[in-house]
Amino acid sequence: MTRTLPEFRYLGRRAGLLVGIGAAIGLLADLAGLTLRQWDEARLAVSAIEMTQRSNWFVVTYGFQPDLWNTKPPLMVWLQAGLILLLGPSEWAIRLPAALAALASIGLVYWLLAKFLRRPVSGLIAGIVIISALGYVGEHHGRSGDYDALLTLAELGAGVSLLLLLETGRRRWWLGVGLGLIAATLTKGVAALLPLPGVALYCLVLPRGRRLLLSPWLWLTLLLWGAAAVGWYYTREQLAPGYWQAVDANELSGRFATVLDDHVGPWYYYVKEMTRSKFLPWVYLVLPAIPFAVRHPDARARRVAWFALAWAMSLLLVLSVAKTKIAWYAVPAYPWLAIVIGVGAPRLARAVYLLVKPNSSLRTGLRFVFVVLLVVSPLATIWRVVRTGWTDKEAEVRPGYGLRALGREAAPPAPLAVVAPTGFYQSFRPLTAVGGQPGYNASLRFYLLAYPRSAQIIPPNELRKLRGPGYILTTTSADSAQVQATFPQLPHRPVGRYACWLWTLPSTARLAN
Repeated sequence: MTRTLPEFRYLGRRAGLLVGIGAAIGLLADLAGLTLRQWDEARLAVSAIEMTQRSNWFVVTYGFQPDLWNTKPPLMVWLQAGLILLLGPSEWAIRLPAALAALASIGLVYWLLAKFLRRPVSGLIAGIVIISALGYVGEHHGRSGDYDALLTLAELGAGVSLLLLLETGRRRWWLGVGLGLIAATLTKGVAALLPLPGVALYCLVLPRGRRLLLSPWLWLTLLLWGAAAVGWYYTREQLAPGYWQAVDANELSGRFATVLDDHVGPWYYYVKEMTRSKFLPWVYLVLPAIPFAVRHPDARARRVAWFALAWAMSLLLVLSVAKTKIAWYAVPAYPWLAIVIGVGAPRLARAVYLLVKPNSSLRTGLRFVFVVLLVVSPLATIWRVVRTGWTDKEAEVRPGYGLRALGREAAPPAPLAVVAPTGFYQSFRPLTAVGGQPGYNASLRFYLLAYPRSAQIIPPNELRKLRGPGYILTTTSADSAQVQATFPQLPHRPVGRYACWLWTLPSTARLAN
């Protein structure tokens, strides 16, 4: 067994507790602080609330019409709709499935290293790497109601099950492989296939892997996986024809061979995003850790490192070849990169430490730096993510702060008119998408659907048409000034987490001359 530094051994004895607390704070603290973000998160939220209001659990809709722009399978939307029925239409209902999936992924990585490999220090380091990766706990993943955290968990579950199958030979792990692949496919369709080339190559190299490729259990698992995938797509096409054509345009030939929605980047795009912010500072530790991981004195640890490297590199390579590039597509590779770092970093740290002369103050300094890196990195990322909830200035999502605050009151004001520009939420697709039009606002659409009483959108230039009694919600100083100019001396009060204003319009309100 490789000896580790005393500080690492001390932290390793408390590894599970430290990783659990850090993950829970990073993923759940102020989870409902921000209103729903404009893009995938709010669109899924609209689909989920429409699913509960129309009880149509198979055809995902937007604007109560079959959604042929967002063509992903509905597993995430099902989870969100179920939580809406349980918790009500809130940010918690939309984001909790992703947050819990991200927590489960961290727990699975920790279990693999700390319990299966019996290396708690490796589990601690891998857990800290994931918790402090901004791309993992930030927007579009662990703290957002998007697909990618659930996809990460499903792929990780399938991969870890396959690895355990190779290491133990126990057939029960085929169930984990099959369920993981089915869940990944029902979450994000073809994305479940991206790591498979690297995994197949890994299996071909090992004798036990080659035997596995010839196993009838493999083909039975693949058959069940294919049946679930084909069954879903066939059923969905029969319920609302045109779906498969949209899937091909959005997810298959379209997304891989062409650039969709202006998401363009060079072949090294994902490495660039990791080095800019998404996987700092750990991206710079991956390459130095690899030789220490794949040449580990423990044969099982070596194989785990090689498997994790094959999975991550396959995913990143396929994504780099595809024409459409989006930063969060690479996040499912982060847990596997964390595993490589977790296996190799303790040996790397000790090698660096031993290069320094004994009894040198530099040795003490190195040990201090190692510990600070493990402690400060997750705290800095958590602070950055949570603090974002208190500095939100995006104009398009601001109406949500007022609407959700009013909806939580004992007697939500009604009828309510929300002042917003003409067409502020009527478009079904953003302007950058094929067939998109100005005025896309999925966030506002969700909060209007979630508002428990009568609410409507009114453009500023149509305020003169309003008659009391009623209420007016404004979210900008310009709109507030317009209300004051149209109806002088209306009583008003602030609402919501940010500067939204509720104006009371009595039946005696008079228009300005």
